[in-house]
Amino acid sequence: MYLPSISQAFGIPVLLSLALFSTLSTAAIQTNCTTCAPNPIASVYPNNVTGTFNATISVMVVPIDYARSLLPKRLASLILPHAYKRFSIPETHYPLVVENAIEHDIRLQGANFFPDFSSFRLTFPFIDHLSDGFSCFRYIRYIALSELAPLAVGGYGTYGVDIEPASFDPSNAPYQRIDRKQYELAFDVYPGNATAPFHGEPVSAVRSEDRPQDRGFPLAFYRNVTNQPWFGNNNSICDNMRRYWNTSVSQGVNEPRNVKSMIKLGSPFLPKTTLWKGVKGIRATTAFLENNFLPCEQLKGYAGTGEGDSG
Repeated sequence: MYLPSISQAFGIPVLLSLALFSTLSTAAIQTNCTTCAPNPIASVYPNNVTGTFNATISVMVVPIDYARSLLPKRLASLILPHAYKRFSIPETHYPLVVENAIEHDIRLQGANFFPDFSSFRLTFPFIDHLSDGFSCFRYIRYIALSELAPLAVGGYGTYGVDIEPASFDPSNAPYQRIDRKQYELAFDVYPGNATAPFHGEPVSAVRSEDRPQDRGFPLAFYRNVTNQPWFGNNNSICDNMRRYWNTSVSQGVNEPRNVKSMIKLGSPFLPKTTLWKGVKGIRATTAFLENNFLPCEQLKGYAGTGEGDSG
C-alpha cells in the first residue's frame, strides 16, 4: 500500500530508487534520537515505511475568520465546524495545530530507510478538501525542514508544501530540558543550515511544561487530527500517515502527557511574528505507517486507524 516501490514515495525513477534503497540498506544509517523509543511495528508491516513520530502537539483555538485569513482562498470556505464541535470547540472558532517533532527509526523491509529528521509545521485540520461535507483532511502550507534530510525535503516538495530550510535546537530530540521554573521544555527553529551554538533569536519556538493536572483536549481529538490525510498546494495527491496511539510507545510510562506551552510563530507560518501563551497540548510518541502519493479521492470517508480517528 505504501509504494509499489520507493519511487512513488519520493518521485524518483524506479531504477534509481531501487539502487538508492540498496545503498541505504547496506549503509549504517544512524538513528540519532537517543531518547526516542524504537519502532514497534516494523516487523508487523515489513513492506511499509514505518517509524515513530515523537512530538509536542499544540492546539491554538482562534477565531474562525482569522484561520480563514491564513488559508488559500479556495480552502477558506471549506472548514467543517460541525466536525470539531463535538470536541467542545465552538463553531465560531477553529483549532490550529502546531507540531514540533522528530521522526525516528524509519524502516522498510527490516532496514533503516533513512536517518531521523526533525520538522516544525502548522497544520489546518477539518478541511473539506473533497467538498463532500464530511471527509476531513489536513492542509500543510509550510514546513520547516533541515536540508540535511533531502529525501524528506523532496517528498514534501512533491506535495506542493513550501519548504522552509531550517535548523533545530535540539537537532536530535523532540525537545530539550532547560533550567527554568516554568516552561522547562524547549524546541527552537532557526533559519537556514545553521549549527550549534546558535546565535540570534529563533524564528519560531516552543516552550512547554508538563501539566498533568490540567484538563486539555481529549485524546480522541489528537487521534482524530493526526490521522486525517493531509495535502499541500498540489491538490490532487494526499499523504495517508496512520498514527497508532495504542502501541507500546504510547502506553504505560510512555502514555501522552498534557502540556501547556508558549509558542512563537514567525514567517512564513504567520504574516507577522506572534506569541501565544497558555496553549494546551500534549507530548506524545506514536508509531506510524505511511502511504504516500495517493489520489485524494481515494481517501473519501477515511476513518484512520479506527472509528473516530478522522472527522
